Amino acid sequence: MTDFNTYESGQEISRPFELYTFTIGSAVYRYTSAEDSITESADTFTPVNIRRSKLRGGGPDSRTEALVLSLPGSNTIVKRYISSVPGVKADVVIERMQRDDTSEEVIRIFEGRITSVAFEDNGRRAKVEVKPRVSAQSRPVPRFTYQGLCNHVLYDGACGADDTDPTYRLSSATVTAESGNTITVSGASAYTDGWFTGGYVESGDDYRLVIDHVGDLLTLHLPFATSVDGIAVNVFAGCSHNIATCKSKFNNVVNFGGFAFVPTKNIFETGLD
Repeated sequence: MTDFNTYESGQEISRPFELYTFTIGSAVYRYTSAEDSITESADTFTPVNIRRSKLRGGGPDSRTEALVLSLPGSNTIVKRYISSVPGVKADVVIERMQRDDTSEEVIRIFEGRITSVAFEDNGRRAKVEVKPRVSAQSRPVPRFTYQGLCNHVLYDGACGADDTDPTYRLSSATVTAESGNTITVSGASAYTDGWFTGGYVESGDDYRLVIDHVGDLLTLHLPFATSVDGIAVNVFAGCSHNIATCKSKFNNVVNFGGFAFVPTKNIFETGLD
């Protein structure tokens, strides 16, 4: 039996603490349930008042049941969820150690992804639900919908449109004004109105859908969590997901992922005439 298991199984000698690593895009946040800072593999974990629900030890529901974390409402991670959800997923890794284990063995006990954040006690605490990573393997994978519009996500591997092509990308453009969910982006007016509608704006590790584009003015589905005024962003052209746009805008009909010639007339509603 290893030193870790010796301490873990001993009720009187067990003094566990846990290491929490949150990753949102390229941003990494490290916390510990210990009362002091912990350095592990050159990474420093900052003490924070963090609690979690019990891990299930097996059974048919253990692959899909969410782990619930409780953190202070002022924590940097949860503050990113106050106004809107970040544009990228947040991964969570939990590791466990024993204070008196001289071998300093680190045991990974959980890996998952944040699915929701709710604030309680007048915002003093945040309840964070994290689904196990293996839960994605437990869900049925849907086939393409039989529809006229393309099923692909714009710029993904199946779509194949090149988001590095300057025709479809306005790079390092400065936001000169910001008001609510609208931003003014220098250089956007060089493109036809509506060119970026259905596309997105990238600011660091965060993304926002563009729902309207006129001149330099972009209307976003949701405002960025932190101000982007004066910040350089990347803006990507949008797609209406119909075959006409796929051909005229992206010249990409060979990768069109819809069924463009599905009849639009429902004879069960209109009859044969």
